[in-house]
Amino acid sequence: MYGSIEFGGTKIKCASFDENGKVIDDCWIYTGKTEENLEEIGEFYKKNPVEALGVGAFGPIDLNEESKTYGYIQNTPKKLWVNYDLLGNLKKQVCQKIKIVTDVGLSLIGEANKGAGEKLNSSLYLTIGTGIGGAYIQNGKLLNGFSHPEMGHINIKRMKDDDFKSICTYHEDCLEGLACGPSVNKRLGQNPKDADINEKAFKIAANYIAQAIYTYTLVLRPEIVIIGGGLINKEGFIEMIREEFDKIKGDYIPVKESCEYIVKPKLKNDSALIGGYLLAKSL
Repeated sequence: MYGSIEFGGTKIKCASFDENGKVIDDCWIYTGKTEENLEEIGEFYKKNPVEALGVGAFGPIDLNEESKTYGYIQNTPKKLWVNYDLLGNLKKQVCQKIKIVTDVGLSLIGEANKGAGEKLNSSLYLTIGTGIGGAYIQNGKLLNGFSHPEMGHINIKRMKDDDFKSICTYHEDCLEGLACGPSVNKRLGQNPKDADINEKAFKIAANYIAQAIYTYTLVLRPEIVIIGGGLINKEGFIEMIREEFDKIKGDYIPVKESCEYIVKPKLKNDSALIGGYLLAKSL
């Protein structure tokens, strides 16, 4: 059997798959203390032993296999996880054959192979949730330099009169700090699920996300942009992002119609777990 784990900002999803990609068992664990979470993961995989494991983790995380700290979570806002040897502890709890990518990278592997990016040579995935992360895949290979991309922390040009205090502890004007789920929640003063889509906070967030997509489009020229995460499920929000993107890009770059270019994940909430299965099977 093959294992898949998605370490998210609020929850950890674990699953075991058979050879053909059928889910045998799965579980959700709320992201909390490191050792408690790893023990819970270990218990799950004692019941569902696997020969290989594909993992996606929130970052920053060291993905340089030549590094002494390969597989360590680094300077994350989740203070309990800073400098945590995720790979080493997963090897103790689950199995020895493990491959780690970012959480958004894992979702992209799923979508590029079995979802919205299937049969395309290039795809970009952006997740708008507790934080904002991005990943890009070209000809089956995830883009990494000395480390993984940090697409959620690019600078954004603020809209006029937007004096909102960024929720990012590192940057005053980054995409994540101004447009992730918790920042929209704070702008609204309530859960975005319960708010009117016509509230200004959604328009601001849509504009900032569209700015980012335009930047990624100029640099990477992906064939499709897939947006996941909790906030994108708000009815009417992705349409708002497309509208803002069309205004920003104008006629400068030829891309598909925005309704075909900026899309939701075809695999819905299963993108990352399927990506983990595919990653594990490749080992």
